[in-house]
Amino acid sequence: MKAKVAVPVALGLVLAAGAATWLVVESRTEPAAPAGSVPTADVAVRDLTRTEKLSGVVAYQDMRDLSSAQSGIITELPSPGADLVNGDVLMRINDKPVVLLNGVVPAWRDLKPGITDGPDVHQLESALLALGFGKPSASYPDDDWSQKTTDAVKQLQKKVGAEDDGVLSLGDVVFTEGNVHIAKLNAHEGGMTSPSAPVLTVQSTDRVVSVDLEPLDRDLVEVGRAVEVELPSGDRAPGKIESVGTTLEMNSDNKGVFKVTITLDAPDQVNGLALAPVTVHYVATVAEQALSVPVSSVIGVAGGGNAVVVVAPDGTTKQVPVKLGEWGDGFVQVTGDLPVGTKVEVPL
Repeated sequence: MKAKVAVPVALGLVLAAGAATWLVVESRTEPAAPAGSVPTADVAVRDLTRTEKLSGVVAYQDMRDLSSAQSGIITELPSPGADLVNGDVLMRINDKPVVLLNGVVPAWRDLKPGITDGPDVHQLESALLALGFGKPSASYPDDDWSQKTTDAVKQLQKKVGAEDDGVLSLGDVVFTEGNVHIAKLNAHEGGMTSPSAPVLTVQSTDRVVSVDLEPLDRDLVEVGRAVEVELPSGDRAPGKIESVGTTLEMNSDNKGVFKVTITLDAPDQVNGLALAPVTVHYVATVAEQALSVPVSSVIGVAGGGNAVVVVAPDGTTKQVPVKLGEWGDGFVQVTGDLPVGTKVEVPL
């Protein structure tokens, strides 16, 4: 039989080169080997997948700045790292509370009896109702300011220690979409603030996993695909790829990367793990319905090139040249005279 080069070395050289070449080898039939002496596998059409391990960190998302529509002296600020929810005091200016309320419409006017109807009134009533201030009815919440609204505002003011006059002047409340995590302070207690000055940098309290993806791996990652996140404890948290950046961003090592955000099925699994390093296990499909054989069935032949040893029904064998393509999880795509179902040797 012709000399054979060690499989891992030959295959590694081919894959590292990024291309495969045809090798014309002499088809030579060998006598039948004793039955069962060399394991075999069938040439088959299959999807080729490769399990990738990506390094990531537990993070918060949606970073943004918050300010107050008031001017004055900052007399109280939250601590960095704090999580604030609907109804909490966000800061104090001139010793008066500025309250965080859930809503998507920014505060743009005084909220008080007699104002015209609007979606800002509706979201105010919804936020107050979520705090237990008022009872839901056909007219609450709605776009109209009513006595129910005034009464609910007074309840909020009593809760936070403000004057309970039923009036929310511009700057008394800040609406945000959901609860917030305090990422950093952009001002200090005792300092001046104005409507144009950001006081806090906040993020969503939803924890996600952030991955810096190398440009060469960009095509392997698809939005919506399932992943498993290995936590520092060794536990695994299921999740999915929420988004993949479309442009390169510079990371902390000054390298261009694509930012990948992964959401978790159960975010509570990473409570207390902010900025903790994690490993993301991702199964990428590298070729669909590819004619393939086990990687260990491929041999290198003298002079270069690759082949597989085909086993005929009568037990005789011959080398068949192949061209290699994509590989994944133990299999490699091949092109050659190999009908589906052909048996090839798989040396131990």
